[in-house]
Amino acid sequence: MRFYVHPLFILTALVAVFFAATGFFVSLIIAVILHEVAHIVMAKFLGVTISQLALTPFGGTVNLQTKILSSYHKCLIYLAGPLASLLLSMLFGVIVWLLPTIFAYLEYLVVANFLVGVINLLPIYPLDGGKVLSLYLSTKFVLIASNSFFSIILILNVIWFNWWWIFFAVVMLIQINWEFKQNTFYDKFSYAGRTKVGEFKQCAVLSSMSLWAVYRMIDKKRPTKFVVTDQQNIEFFESNLEQWLLKYKTNTELVRCLK
Repeated sequence: MRFYVHPLFILTALVAVFFAATGFFVSLIIAVILHEVAHIVMAKFLGVTISQLALTPFGGTVNLQTKILSSYHKCLIYLAGPLASLLLSMLFGVIVWLLPTIFAYLEYLVVANFLVGVINLLPIYPLDGGKVLSLYLSTKFVLIASNSFFSIILILNVIWFNWWWIFFAVVMLIQINWEFKQNTFYDKFSYAGRTKVGEFKQCAVLSSMSLWAVYRMIDKKRPTKFVVTDQQNIEFFESNLEQWLLKYKTNTELVRCLK
């Protein structure tokens, strides 16, 4: 499993230091990591491989791979994080209540875990609640609604000159669209490793085709192998296409990726 720290996370940390909120920010990081561990544990329980854990400005993301999941199982993975955060908040709260003088520093963790749990239940992408909603509604609709929500927060706080909320809204708008791009192609690339001879769908493509045109040729039921007929029959697979789609724009010609 690969660990990745988003550049905006570092920027958020610097802003927290500037506003003298270092103690709470550290507690928030711990709460986020515990939150993501809950996602990982549930995913592992369902037999899913974790490819990457990313630490983002106001949360984290877990990238799943190698197994086709039903909406029900995805829902379990998404909700495991918020529920674990709320349970941990209650646990730390009980400890602080029983031993206030010894564990007073845990108060930050009580608040941080509570906020991470409650906020992630909101039906706004890329929060867990928004991801659950996107399982049953159009992902594009959820994306537009989420962008609209944070755009309204941004406009209102520009009027009110609330710089912290302006920063929060801008970062969330960037994160929404960054994570949406990361997950746009996820479902078609989530196969259970069926790679035996005869189970591939083989597609002939041209180097002048766009990545999006190639992507649309993928068979959802079988892994797809591509053969570039005008480039000495060069072969590539969905795993290659996935990396290119995350690196380049969808209208990029295939020949640029083959260099």
